[in-house]
Amino acid sequence: MTNVTRRGVLAGGGAIGALWAFGVPRLSAADRPALPIPPELRADAQGEIPITAQPGEMHFRPGMTTPTYGFNGPFLGPAVRVKRGESPVMKVTNRLPEETTMHWHGLIIPGADDGGPYRIIDPGATWRVKLAIDQPAATLWFHPHIYPVTAELVIKGLAGLFIIDDEESEALPLPKTWGVDDIPVVLQDRRFDADGRFFHRFNTIAIAAGYVGDTMLVNGAVDPVARTAKGWLRLRILNGSNARNYELGLSGDRPFHVIASDGGLLDAPVRLTRLPIAAGERYEIMVDARDGRPFDLVSHPVAHQAIMRLPPFDAALPLMSVQPDGAESDARLPDRLASLPTLPAVLPPVSQGLVMQMYRDTEAMKVMRATGLMEMAKSGRTDPAVVAKVVAAITEEPALPLKAQLTANGINGSPFSFIQPGFKAPINTDLTWSISEETDTMLHPVHIHGCQFRVTTRDGAAPPAYMAGWKDTVPIENGGNAQIYVRFPCKASEDNPYMAHCHNLEHEDSGMMTEFSVG
Repeated sequence: MTNVTRRGVLAGGGAIGALWAFGVPRLSAADRPALPIPPELRADAQGEIPITAQPGEMHFRPGMTTPTYGFNGPFLGPAVRVKRGESPVMKVTNRLPEETTMHWHGLIIPGADDGGPYRIIDPGATWRVKLAIDQPAATLWFHPHIYPVTAELVIKGLAGLFIIDDEESEALPLPKTWGVDDIPVVLQDRRFDADGRFFHRFNTIAIAAGYVGDTMLVNGAVDPVARTAKGWLRLRILNGSNARNYELGLSGDRPFHVIASDGGLLDAPVRLTRLPIAAGERYEIMVDARDGRPFDLVSHPVAHQAIMRLPPFDAALPLMSVQPDGAESDARLPDRLASLPTLPAVLPPVSQGLVMQMYRDTEAMKVMRATGLMEMAKSGRTDPAVVAKVVAAITEEPALPLKAQLTANGINGSPFSFIQPGFKAPINTDLTWSISEETDTMLHPVHIHGCQFRVTTRDGAAPPAYMAGWKDTVPIENGGNAQIYVRFPCKASEDNPYMAHCHNLEHEDSGMMTEFSVG
């Protein structure tokens, strides 16, 4: 029998039902929203792909209107589809009342095309950029990268999927019918003010922990239901949250197979029942739904980050339901997926280190300890009185002055600065970089522009099999470290450099970012 808890359900089989968050009865599948499927957007007859950043509004909660931003719509954006060898012209128009940029996260393109914080798009302006697509099939994404307000723009809804196809992936018997057996899943946590607006404040908690939401959105919907084909299903999962990481599973500990990471297919499927995914990361999984039984995608409590285990994330939390009751799909799980280059027996020596640093961590920890959060975490029990104090700290601690925000975090001894020159990396050269943190235990998902790399070690050991493919973001935590094997095929000038930063967006917007040129 299913074990019911106060906030969620630890499923013994089938879909999670009964009680949901905060003891509120979960609506039946018929009364819940359908999973929104972003429309596919391909190049037109002129080879252009138009994307417009625009304001809008959404009704995430009954009777409440939330002002939003979106691409080609009120919230989030389409799924851009391109094929390796194509060179689409991205026509990016800014209809927002503020500046923005457009970063193509995971694309291997020159620094001038990358859309970092130097490539500003003014209100009313259009940026046309030709993207030469020359990398394997992968699930990438696009979002603003304007310093220091990336976090706020992404919270409002500016994000979309960018999917590359190639002949090798199309030849595999993978699920390929968009929204039927090939399902996009964009995970984001949000918190709302009383008037329905998204909450966001750069205070002491934010610059340390990042954004702490209490409501889950999947493709912009709360607890949606996906009606899918019956058979093997492919879920393309993007952690589009600002800071939250997830420990994902399926109800009843139903197994699944990881088939791809950030930069493309793995060499072979990896069977799991739990998958950690940090902010900015993507994983594609396949689920055997040939039996037609419904199931839930579930978030389990994470380790090491007490503030990220506040309700409803202190128990197994269903994020969305899947009802595989459609026509039968003939897709199947291949034994082999892609031919990844073999790593050299002797790797290059470390040529560059990136050390993530938090300069106001002591101050933030003092605020969090005063709430009783650490003691509650050690006890393993959720105390509503402590939760109320922590939420008050998240929402009521005053915003930091801008100078304090911009100097709260850094890399290699300095917060990000437009006037401070970055380092240089050689073009088309095999490199080993080291990524680490100092004494803090925060999770830092470190993203590097202009490349897809291979993780060679994580905390001194080989990476788990699901992380052994192409990556552009690697999480470190609990005083940990990683080494990566990387090559930069494209140029990036000092005027249009690449970025390396923590993809906890509040960390990025408070200085945990550096720049580098390639040539």
